[in-house]
Amino acid sequence: MKVALVTGGSAGIGKITSRELAKQGYHVLIAARDQVKGDSVVAQIKADFPDASAEFVAVDMSSYDDVRALCEDIKARFDHIDRLILNAGLFTSRIRKNEAGHEYMFAATHMGHFLMTHELMPLLKASDNARIVVTSSVAHWVGNVLNFMDTIENPPKGDKGMLKQFLLYGRSKLANILFVNGLVKYFKDEGVDTIQVFAYHPGGVKSEFYRQFPDMVTKVVFPFLVSEEKGADTQIYLATDPNLKATGGHWCRRNPDFRSPSAKSEPLTKQLWEYSERALGIDRFGS
Repeated sequence: MKVALVTGGSAGIGKITSRELAKQGYHVLIAARDQVKGDSVVAQIKADFPDASAEFVAVDMSSYDDVRALCEDIKARFDHIDRLILNAGLFTSRIRKNEAGHEYMFAATHMGHFLMTHELMPLLKASDNARIVVTSSVAHWVGNVLNFMDTIENPPKGDKGMLKQFLLYGRSKLANILFVNGLVKYFKDEGVDTIQVFAYHPGGVKSEFYRQFPDMVTKVVFPFLVSEEKGADTQIYLATDPNLKATGGHWCRRNPDFRSPSAKSEPLTKQLWEYSERALGIDRFGS
């Protein structure tokens, strides 16, 4: 049985990808916060594809205790994972922090996924053909405007306004790409050639993301956005195409996309990796 885990799998492009993976024969773990939405997606998958196998698993990716608990449950039930789709993400219009004191978007989008990948690495290594797909964004180009590592180690306080929030969102998406860079190096150092890893930009997608912005911005931007199905296309391609031999990089429309200079930075990749391990109490990643 092929096993896939999709974070943020109950809505948007994550829901589209969950449906497609189930259709292709994966047992899909749809990880999200909203039980009602998750159960609805599972029911619809089973109604549309009677032979499909899917289930909802509850998790708040900003809560490290939640992530650890889910991973322990998965490790108790499965001996391998073939597809890990790190798709959960969000935009907040005000400064929020999680219980560990990390800015909320960074916690949910990067730190939770870093921890989940660490915890599930033995199951990924047990697959003879695993893939990790991380949803990033073109917004990563503004991810270092606020001084990337400084704002991670010293989270901003108070309500800083919509522009500052967008820059912090970009920072979380830059972290996604740097994490992929770090995973490429990790697999090379470990001598692992059975796991491919990718970051990708889905394009501007018609989703709840834009509801956080002022109405004027939404009205201007919305006509230029793509459907959730089109946004999920590259994610599905990276997760399932049997002829894809590459690994790493930042993809868009099924092709390697250009990255910002910061997204190629080896020092930033190293600093983020070491900070993430230290902040999460990880002695050795993947062990």
